[in-house]
Amino acid sequence: MGKQRAQGLERRVKMQKFKLLSFILAFCILPFMLVCYASDIQFEATVDRNKIALGEAFQLNLAFHGTQNVSPPGIDKIEGFEMRYVGPSTMVSIVNGVVTSSITHIYTLIPLKTGIFTIGPFSVDMQGKTLTSKPITIEVVSASSAGQSYSRQQSLDENVTTKINSEELKDRIFLVLSAAKRKVYLNEVIPLTIKLYINRLSVRDIQFPVIETNDFSIEKFGQPRQYREELGGVLYDVIEFTTDMFAIKPGEFSLGPAKLKCNLVVRRQAQRRRTHLDDDFFGGFFNDDIFDNFFGRYDAYPLELKSAEFPITVLPLPEEGKPEGFDGALGDFQLNVTATPLEVKAGDPITLKMTIRGEGNFDSVKSPKLQSKDGFKVYDPQVKQNESEKIFEQVIIPESEKITHIPQISFSFFNTESGQYETLTHQPIPITVFKVDESQTKLIELPQTQVKAVEKEELGRDIIYLKNSPGQFRRIGRYLYKSLSFWCLQVLSFIIFLSVLILHLRQQRLSSDQRYARRLQAPLKAKKSLKEIERLLREKKTEAFFNAVFKTIREYLADRFHLPAGGITADTFEEVAKERGIAQEALEKIKKIFTACDMARYAPGQFNPKQMEAIFQDLKEIIVYLERQKI
Repeated sequence: MGKQRAQGLERRVKMQKFKLLSFILAFCILPFMLVCYASDIQFEATVDRNKIALGEAFQLNLAFHGTQNVSPPGIDKIEGFEMRYVGPSTMVSIVNGVVTSSITHIYTLIPLKTGIFTIGPFSVDMQGKTLTSKPITIEVVSASSAGQSYSRQQSLDENVTTKINSEELKDRIFLVLSAAKRKVYLNEVIPLTIKLYINRLSVRDIQFPVIETNDFSIEKFGQPRQYREELGGVLYDVIEFTTDMFAIKPGEFSLGPAKLKCNLVVRRQAQRRRTHLDDDFFGGFFNDDIFDNFFGRYDAYPLELKSAEFPITVLPLPEEGKPEGFDGALGDFQLNVTATPLEVKAGDPITLKMTIRGEGNFDSVKSPKLQSKDGFKVYDPQVKQNESEKIFEQVIIPESEKITHIPQISFSFFNTESGQYETLTHQPIPITVFKVDESQTKLIELPQTQVKAVEKEELGRDIIYLKNSPGQFRRIGRYLYKSLSFWCLQVLSFIIFLSVLILHLRQQRLSSDQRYARRLQAPLKAKKSLKEIERLLREKKTEAFFNAVFKTIREYLADRFHLPAGGITADTFEEVAKERGIAQEALEKIKKIFTACDMARYAPGQFNPKQMEAIFQDLKEIIVYLERQKI
């Protein structure tokens, strides 16, 4: 008992010491954590647009990234503007397991006079540190000049789709092409970046950018990255496409322009005063009767954006200082060589593993070279390339026991950063080659096959003419081809052969004729999708219902008419319908379904079950109609 009490007392003393030590560490580390916490917070000020009309409201956003515990900052009165605080907006995102949070305090500003104004910079004190934003330039124009284009639009009929003003779009959506360097060497790999900037617009069906060039080799674009970026005081949604490229000939070139296709979702003519490009859907939605003009409120407008050209100077590789063994490798590399085994008999193989690591154009990297091949039988290397290394495995065979080492190995490349040639060498590798023991060499002789001579047969003596048994008797006139079962078997065999042949030809056509295969799959896939849509309709899952309808109509039309699914819209399919002679009534139903799906992206709650049922019936009628037509 006494021993147990002593052990319990010892444990309590250790626990108290541990708590005291934890408290001291927390007390010492807490100030440092607070300083780090404050240093991780970023503060920025943005507006929704830089050019506004007199008396027109715009939005000022004060965003704090890295925290959500920030009160509205005290902002002094801004000269020339009337300001009103709207409220906060918080956001939490999780990317690759990393959690980030932010809070944005939103203000509404109304200009009181025309001119060019500078808003900010704004300063906020947090945890003993002052955070300062960049200044923002605002241009305020008279209401008459800003409303000229709008006044012209008001004279149009409300059911006519609003025309897109390219001047108004150029600052709202544009493409920027850039490369890591403006002066590069021939075959030097550099990163290529294309950014799509979008400000308060609804865009869909964004395709990968295309650059037509005969002077550069450009890899395929990877998965695009999406984020927000402040540019000139305006906050843009950015879609960034990245890849690698290298020049294939020297000279002065202009890369680009990069081209990108997408669809801009625009509002039809509205009653209240606003620009048609604004994506503030709910601001004027309830001014009209939603059921009277529901399916004509939005249209998809195709856009083809072009970036500016990017000038690049491509330099040839210098002749001065070029090493003798240079094979065209460009970059900054390291060489590592291993050999196994190091003790062999003459005639046995040795594997050389030569690894090139670093950064550069690995397509230009060739195998390192042996200084001498005397005394070795050398085979071509096997090549394996990873993301940042290239491995060459080469088999060499020493031909004599007099070989004592593998010769020096060298690799030359041009360093694009320093602009000079460099040669990497690996010192000779000592090996031990044993003499082959001749006593172990055996000559194997195959036994000779004795050929027995064929004795000559004598007729009448070796051939027996008489039979001891008569064998099986058969009725005269009974033949297999006269049997009914024989002919039934022949017919059945022919039917099986014909069926297998037809099945083989059908499978061969399905694998070679993609149009035919997609045409057959279209109704089967649509039937399966219709069951899923009907289930979503019963469960009243509006958003999932419209997503399924949109996917089904696009995939069915794409398979039915052998078109790319990603490029099908109501407008693009209208041209196909006219060429194929599709009835106008069916075309109107298709356009109606596309328009309803577009509207559901913004206000799925505005659809009642009766409307959803009507859309579902239209979808089924379209599929049945197109399947009956020989188009």
